[in-house]
This record gives sequence, structure tokens and C-alpha cells, in this order.
Amino acid sequence: MAHFRGSVDGTPPRSGFFNSFGSLPSPDGHSMSPEAVHENLLDTALREHNRVREQAIRVFQNNQLREAQLKLLQEERQEKERLRLEQELADDRARIIELRKKTVPIPELPPRVKTPPPPPAPPTPPTPEPPQKAAPAVAQPQAPQQATVAQAAPVVTQPVAAPQAPQTVQPTPSATQARPVAQQATTTAAAPSTICTGPPPYILPGAQRYLEIHQNLKRLRHFIVDNGKKEPGLRKKTGEMRREIRKSVGQLTSGKGATTIPKGKIHSVLLEALRGLQSPPVDPNMVTVTPRAPVEGAVNNGELPALFIYLMNIFAKAVVAQFIDEAGVTTKAAEPIGVVAVSIFANKDFVWRNESLIDILMCKMRVSCPVLFGLRGNEKTEEGRARLGWKKDGGQWVSDQVHNTRMTGLGAGYAAIALRDFSKTQMKNPWSPSNYWRTLASIVDTPPEEASNTQYTVLKAMIENSEQRFLQFYGDVGRHAIFVALVVFPARALEQTVAVKALAVLGDKLRRDVGLQFKQPTPRIGGFSTGRPVWG
Repeated sequence: MAHFRGSVDGTPPRSGFFNSFGSLPSPDGHSMSPEAVHENLLDTALREHNRVREQAIRVFQNNQLREAQLKLLQEERQEKERLRLEQELADDRARIIELRKKTVPIPELPPRVKTPPPPPAPPTPPTPEPPQKAAPAVAQPQAPQQATVAQAAPVVTQPVAAPQAPQTVQPTPSATQARPVAQQATTTAAAPSTICTGPPPYILPGAQRYLEIHQNLKRLRHFIVDNGKKEPGLRKKTGEMRREIRKSVGQLTSGKGATTIPKGKIHSVLLEALRGLQSPPVDPNMVTVTPRAPVEGAVNNGELPALFIYLMNIFAKAVVAQFIDEAGVTTKAAEPIGVVAVSIFANKDFVWRNESLIDILMCKMRVSCPVLFGLRGNEKTEEGRARLGWKKDGGQWVSDQVHNTRMTGLGAGYAAIALRDFSKTQMKNPWSPSNYWRTLASIVDTPPEEASNTQYTVLKAMIENSEQRFLQFYGDVGRHAIFVALVVFPARALEQTVAVKALAVLGDKLRRDVGLQFKQPTPRIGGFSTGRPVWG
């Protein structure tokens, strides 16, 4: 330990800082007490504390400003990124709209080559016997008739076997030898004409008549419009009733009791047009597939008001539009629309001669979705698209997506109409499930080279969410039909398109979710024939 000089105990001397009394000299030469020294140190520490605190506050504030600035810069970058993405999205949408407007022209079919007429038959040489001169006179007109038949056969106009009926003259041996040749030629030419004049077996009955009904309803609409110009009050009332029907059909949604009010409004409007308002009468046979004779005791047995038929047409048109708009997105939405449509057409107040007027609705379905009635066509040709119900917008065919949406809604709507159970009601089913079976059979019996994506799309919509009601009507036979429709029919397609794959996927989905399985044996069922297992 160091020893300080001049101190007794070795501690450092107090002189220079503290005097003998423990005081500290002040700047002016006076000594300071310990309390003053302490206070002076506290003041110095306080000043230092304040300085450090102020500096810390300045640093904190600067840091806050920098963070706020960084936050603003980040928000600015995010806003610019959002605007950039929105601009890209708008550009993409504009390009899609432009692409939708552009359509690839479908090549026209080459002109049909007319079949050259056959050479005229050589004239029969006259015979010297006077009695035998009558035979060539009867057989002679048959030569131009045969040429006419041969020329008209490709065009298919009318049967040509009638001119043979007047041949009652007893022929001579030479005429007897000549007549079988003429008869054979006429029969051969007339046979194809008889086959081609009728519709193919896969087209449902009445398909052509529905087009005539559609034209009759157009003429009725013009008649109502012209009649309204003469009676402004009736025109105003007709417009109100038309809008009420369309609005009520647009309110048909699923849910308990959701269709009660709209259905009641539709019924009231139609009943008022039938019995409450005066309008010129028309013969309802103009809107039926087959003519109906009067029925004793029928509620409506004579002519019906034109306004009532017109509003039934408005109702049918609104139902079809609602099928397309709602069921085209989800097939389940077709159920309440179909229920109300069938109940209105089956209502005893609106039947004519104890039969429904649902042909008005079916003619709309026939024009919008011909596939439901057995028609086939090639989607790559103008004529084929027209046969399949492909709609035009502004002179151009609508896109595949729009067409498929329409076909999906109409297929689901057709199932919602046809698969209705009337066993617990006194009303008569206006469109029985047998019509659904005929449509199903006409589609799945299509040869692979004639099948179209429209058929696959419609078939999928008919079965999706409707398979349980179909099985309730047909049981095991219905299971076999579903198997053919969802497994056999898409499997034999020449090209595995999106529509074909979607139909096959529906089969896998029903097998997984509903529990439909395969089992043996396989019977032959009318309209369907396959050697594969049926669904169990």
C-alpha cells in the first residue's frame, strides 16, 4: 500500500480540496459546505439529465418522422401496385370482350351436285294388232313419270305411286310383259320417297308441329298488339298483366313457401284473362299438337279468349328465360321453376277439353333446345348449329360458353318439368316421365360420328340433381339407363372433349356420393342396348 508523506495514518492530505473542517473551497475563495456541494451536484446532474432527455426526444421524434415517411412510401407503392393490377385486369377484360366479338367463320358446305336425270326410256314399238294398241297408251305415260320420280328422289317431295291406280284395262301378252318392268321401277323409286318423307325414328313425335305452334303464337301476338291499338284501355291492362307474370316468374326461388305468393299472382292474372276480361275468342287447337274433340262435362270446351292464350305464351316464355338465367348457373335452381310451371299448366282452371295446354311451353323448349326432341347436327357447320338451337347475337353465333349455359339451363328445366310425381294429386300430369325417357333414349342412341357437345351438355344437365326422381319412376331399369348415359355413351365418343369428360365425371360423382354401384346381369331394355354391367 502506498504511504502518503506527511500523514499519520497514511491517508491522503485534505489540503487543496477540503480544509480541516471538511469543506470545499468555492471559486471566490470561500469554502462550501457539504450541503451546498450536494445541491450543486444535483443541479449539474439535473442539467445533464435534461440535456440527455431532450436529445432522446429529438431522436425519438426523428425516428417517428422517418417511420411515417417509410409508411407513406410503402402505401404509395401499394397503391401504385393496386392501380397497375386493376389496369392489367381491365386490359385483360377488354381483350376478352374483343375476342368474344371475333368469331371464326364456319366454312360453308360445298354446293350440292344435282343428280343428272336418267336417260328416257326407249319407246315401246307399236304392234299391228288393233286390240293391242291400248296397252302402250296406258304404259306410255309411265316413262316420263319414272324420270320425274328419279329426279325428285334426292329432293323428297311427295309419294309417286298414285298414277298406277287407273290401270284397269285387260292387257295383251305383250303389255303384260312390259307392265311388271314399269311397276318394278316405280316401286323402287317410290320406296325411298316414302321413307324420307316421315321424320327419323329418333325424333320425338310432334317436333315439327311445335314449330307451327310457335308461328301461330307469333301471329297471335301481332293480333293482340293490333287489337290493343284500337282499345287503349285493354292495351294498358294487357301490359300490366304481362309485367306481373314476368316479375312473378323471376321471383321463383327454392325454399319452403317461397313460391306460394308468386304462383298465386300468376294464377290470378291468368284466371282474370280467362274469365274476367273480354277479348276475341280463338280456337285453342292452334296451340295443340293434335286436334281435340269436345268432351262432355269439360270446364273449358269451346273457344278461349285470345288474351288468355297470349298470357299463357308470355308465362311459358318467361319460364324458359328463367331456366336459362338461373338453372344455367346451377341446375338445382330449375326445381322451383319447373314445379310452378307444371302446376300452372295442370291446373283445372286452365285445361282445355280435359287436357293441358303445355304444348305452348314445349314449343318454346323445342325452338330453344331442339336436342330435347331428338334433333342432331354438326356444330362445325351453319346448318348444324341452327338445328342444335345455337343462338345468334348481332348476326354472329354466340360463344361456346354462352351456348353451353343456355343448354344446361334448358336441360335441367326439362328434367324439372318431366320428372314430377302426380300420384298424390287429382290433377293430370301434363308432361309425363315417359317423355323424359324418350329424350334420354334419343340422345344416347346417337352414333358417335353424329354426337355433338350440345348433346353431352344437355344430357348431363338432365341427369344432374334429378337422378333420384328418375330412379323413383324407373327403378332398376332407370339405373341401367343412367349407366348407359354416363358411362357407355361418353366412352364411345370419338373425341374426349370437355363436355364428354364432364358427363363421365358426373357418373363418377354419383357413384361416389350417391352410392350407385355396378352389378350383373344386363338385360336389353327398349331404346338401350349394352353388354356391360348395369348400375346397382
